[in-house]
Amino acid sequence: MLLLSLDTSYSYQNFTLFDCKSLSPLLVYGEDRDRKSLEIFPKIFQDLGINLKEINIFAVNVGPGYSTSLRVGVAMFKTYAQISGKPLIPYSAYEVFAQLTPSEGRYLGILKVSRYWIYSLFEKTSEGFKELIKPSVLDDKAIENLRTERLVLVIPLPFSREFQPLKEKLNIEKQIVLPFRTLSEVGAKVAYRKYLEGKKTDLFSVEPIYFRPAV
Repeated sequence: MLLLSLDTSYSYQNFTLFDCKSLSPLLVYGEDRDRKSLEIFPKIFQDLGINLKEINIFAVNVGPGYSTSLRVGVAMFKTYAQISGKPLIPYSAYEVFAQLTPSEGRYLGILKVSRYWIYSLFEKTSEGFKELIKPSVLDDKAIENLRTERLVLVIPLPFSREFQPLKEKLNIEKQIVLPFRTLSEVGAKVAYRKYLEGKKTDLFSVEPIYFRPAV
């Protein structure tokens, strides 16, 4: 059984071909591209020998991220799933974060999208991922509300240094830095687990996560 996972949430657009039997990636591909150049992905799939008719499960990162590339990526995989009659499993960046945290507990996840710092509070439990606060802009009001909590910060390596001034305004008890670039690889594992748990989503309800009104 093959699962194809796509992440177009930011400029490093990437996908993973995942073998569900061995629980391992067969191919991980990514490159920095313009947000409006996603139309070349079908050709990339073809050039790399990925036959979309052989894919059993489609999975897509729904964000948060750049609104244009997210919309195009999600729409593309919704089309593939609809035409093929195969399931589409959405996952969020923060579900990927939870997959990589070492233990159960509450976490503050941080991403940067354009000039915005985006945060979410989530909990990792024995039953999986639970969103406590929806992805939102980390503005002064949010910082004031979060300051009273002792937080475990989860942040990708490329953003960790730049976030330091804001980190100092929060009560950070511990920091987990995630040294990865391709969300699609871990996202494939998240999506397959959701598939096994029967968490299938209505195709037409799969939409990008927006942290501010779409433009």
